[in-house]
Amino acid sequence: MSNTFEFIHVDDPVSNPKPGKSLQIRSHCMQGKNKREDSRRSIRERKRQEKAAQQQPNHLGPRPIVPLSTWTNDLSLVHFAGPDIDSESKSILFRAFAYHVANQSLSPLDRAVDFDCLESASFDWLFKDAAFLHSVLCTSYAMSDILYPQWNGTPSPKTLLHLRKTLSLLQQKMSNPNAHQDESVLVVVQNLALLSAVFGDWVAAATHFKGLQKIIELRGNLGFLTSRPKLHFKLDRIDLAYSLSAGKQPFFMHPSVQWDCTIMAPYHPLPDLYIPPREWDWRLVNVFQDFQYLSLRINRNALKRARHNPACFQATLTSLQSRLMHLRSQLSTPVEELVRLTMLAFLTTTFKAPGRKIPYGWVVGQLETVYRNGVGCMRQEDLSLKLWVLITAGYTVAGVDHVWLKEAWEEVSSGMVWDWGSVKAHLLRVMFIELIHDRPGEAAFDELEKRSFWNVDASLLSDLELGV
Repeated sequence: MSNTFEFIHVDDPVSNPKPGKSLQIRSHCMQGKNKREDSRRSIRERKRQEKAAQQQPNHLGPRPIVPLSTWTNDLSLVHFAGPDIDSESKSILFRAFAYHVANQSLSPLDRAVDFDCLESASFDWLFKDAAFLHSVLCTSYAMSDILYPQWNGTPSPKTLLHLRKTLSLLQQKMSNPNAHQDESVLVVVQNLALLSAVFGDWVAAATHFKGLQKIIELRGNLGFLTSRPKLHFKLDRIDLAYSLSAGKQPFFMHPSVQWDCTIMAPYHPLPDLYIPPREWDWRLVNVFQDFQYLSLRINRNALKRARHNPACFQATLTSLQSRLMHLRSQLSTPVEELVRLTMLAFLTTTFKAPGRKIPYGWVVGQLETVYRNGVGCMRQEDLSLKLWVLITAGYTVAGVDHVWLKEAWEEVSSGMVWDWGSVKAHLLRVMFIELIHDRPGEAAFDELEKRSFWNVDASLLSDLELGV
């Protein structure tokens, strides 16, 4: 078909198309119109177009997806700090850093606080610092051990191999009189302390903490930590885990403590908050109120998608944690000690350790003792406080399998029909951070209610069998 064009001037009859041209013009204009899809012409045209398309190379098609195995195989070209890093170890390193890039925060509060818990320099140390390299491999293999379904609690040979290499290389570094200025040394010792905590080896954890304490002292003590809020946050939380698990005083306690309230009411009017009895120690009352106001502020800011400044937030947590630690053995009643321990347990939820939950054996035993000694002293209007203690213990340090916790829940829920909404309302009266406590709190409540139901059901069945 011709590709020439005919122009029609409607105002000039002389220039009208010659006979036969009208049909040609109409054919051009009607191309693709009034076509039957099942006609022989349409079928022939489709086949011709498909054949032409097959003969032309497709330069715009999608590129093939490179499988993960290709990426890990390409790691064979990468030269790490250690000379004896085999392909399996390189693959482990790849997965470790791929995971950390996607899960940078060690705090469930990362949406509320502007923390960046992955140090940017750490990736470079893989290629320059053998001690750091082996510490990452040790941690990675240890996490694989813990997550293995048939794990028997013993570190694997690979974990022990890299642990020995880490300790040997770290010892060589520490022989340098300026080793405390080496940033990688600080990170390696911190990683070893965290790993010991995850395994529940508090003797080793204490050794690493003493090393960390010495490094921090040489670098300016609390003044240095104040300038490094991310590092301070992690050290304080690991220190808290050590203290609550081993029953020891923390290594990084603030030497001077101000007992006045430090947090202003975040808004007015305040909701219906639980008010402690007048008999409580005034210092505990002030810490308790600061916790309440901090929880309210985090909950309000989460709704506005606002994030806290990390230095200010860490200063607040340091103040709360230090004051609670200084109150040890200074409170006169079991209820006050119960509240102090539960607030410390509450603080553990601001930190998450990799691999598994840190075992908090010492504080769980203390909670049981002071609860049994103090529950009889609680007033009728202390129902919110009692529910807060039990639910908080259930989703933080204790879990819901402890006998005393199940018995306490059966007692407090006797004759009551609870749902999560009503229980949560009680928790919000005391202190509850919805951003991080909603899911674990509801899960703990559901488990306690389920176990309480089956215990009651079994008791009724036993009575029926005895003819009672």
